[in-house]
Amino acid sequence: MCAISFPRSRAVAQVLTLLSLTALAPLRAQNEGPVRIDLGGGQTLELILIEAGTFQQGSPANEVGRGADEAQHKVTLTRPFLLGKYPVTRAQFERFVTETHYRTDAESGPSGGFGWDGAQLTQRKEFTWRTPGFPQTNEHPVTIVTYRDANAFLQWLSRKSGRTFALPSEAQWEYAARGGGTATLSPDHVAWYKGNAADSTHPVGQKGLNGWGLGDMLGNVWEWCDDWYAPYSPGDVIDPLQRNSTLSDKPRRVLRGGSWLREAKFCRPATRYRNDASSRNADNGFRVMTFNVSTPTAPPPPVAVAQATPVRTQPPVSSAQPTPANIESGRIRISTPIAGSGESHFNSRPKIGPSFGPLLYALPIFAVLIFIVFVIRKIVRAISGNMGGSGSTGNFRYMPGQPLRVRLVDDGFWIVGDGLGVGTPLLCRYEANGQSQQTEVHYEGGAQGQFVFTGGRPANVSVSVDSGSSPMRSMGTGFGTGMTTTPRHFVNDDPPFRGHPPAY
Repeated sequence: MCAISFPRSRAVAQVLTLLSLTALAPLRAQNEGPVRIDLGGGQTLELILIEAGTFQQGSPANEVGRGADEAQHKVTLTRPFLLGKYPVTRAQFERFVTETHYRTDAESGPSGGFGWDGAQLTQRKEFTWRTPGFPQTNEHPVTIVTYRDANAFLQWLSRKSGRTFALPSEAQWEYAARGGGTATLSPDHVAWYKGNAADSTHPVGQKGLNGWGLGDMLGNVWEWCDDWYAPYSPGDVIDPLQRNSTLSDKPRRVLRGGSWLREAKFCRPATRYRNDASSRNADNGFRVMTFNVSTPTAPPPPVAVAQATPVRTQPPVSSAQPTPANIESGRIRISTPIAGSGESHFNSRPKIGPSFGPLLYALPIFAVLIFIVFVIRKIVRAISGNMGGSGSTGNFRYMPGQPLRVRLVDDGFWIVGDGLGVGTPLLCRYEANGQSQQTEVHYEGGAQGQFVFTGGRPANVSVSVDSGSSPMRSMGTGFGTGMTTTPRHFVNDDPPFRGHPPAY
């Protein structure tokens, strides 16, 4: 059992909290050491193995500072997972931006993010992840990132590493946060919070690690989780992840861990927080998770068929028919049964029988058909890519009725506007990773135009000059489903708390 005692102070008057950190990290997780992902440019990202297990999620009724939404219940996590040792840092996020030219929601919108003005969080155009309102180094956790911004980073990281990354569920997050020791610690030993942070984030790793070897799980920045906020499901649960967005007063995503801006009572593993997915606050960050845990098993034997090739089930081969051809040492090997012996002999050359004759006669016809299809495709591409005359190339296509050209690449698309003014709002609709999405960007111009990051090769791209009144629109909405605008200001997500802007 590990307890954190909260001393009396002006910020946490009459709050003494004992935290039961119930999950001791198995020794195996510490002995295996971290997994390091090379991000390029001298940057790496460390992951810590978290073993599967069962724990009590939530808080007991007598825990001081607990919220009404922390009903205690048993949760079983059946799969081990890798979790970022620290929240994603500015340097790691900058590496992602450098490679993808990604622009965060605070950067692409006209109003910026909610940064620190010296007294409170205020929304200004200049407040972005680069300038949150207080000094930061490369080792500070990145802030003013929305839920969408975090997932854009995760898509890039997945492609770069070959693993599938996501945000942790809040059950995974709390289980990992409870991996403690046996000492009695004050919040000053484990967290950066309102009472000791001096109105800013701090470099990761300055506080002690918990029993799993994770740092900054409590305090510093709130961390996005993958769940929609909702009351806990009753009874014992296995691998919970809340996918239903309609179980709260409004759709909001979960954040965990407390922050430099909030009181010590929020730096408890059981504390649940929530915010609009488009929130861009100077105390919101995130941590990465992947299920792709390597195991010390022997590598599988080589197979003749690549994994990406679908396997077609063949009917059983009777003793009167030859078996399919095999490839061995560069030779074609055909097995032919020897009558009456039950054995087979192998010929080094295949015998082409009369059954191959029709195929040989059909080959010229197939070649002609393929050539016709090739010519038709070239004509279609020339028409769609060069309608703009000498000012366009085959790599671009024009948007109907708009002075815009679009060029698709593997992780997004470029927009070039003919005579389009810098700062013009553009509404982009596209499909990526199997989902229909839309976003708004403000045209920057330049030699290459405006890049829009999609996390995968987009399809059905449509770009138009946005004449609507809302500067921000929601992501992940299907086409033709009545897309609605996202408010520029956010309502209070913690009614008892006062003194901060509508970002909460």
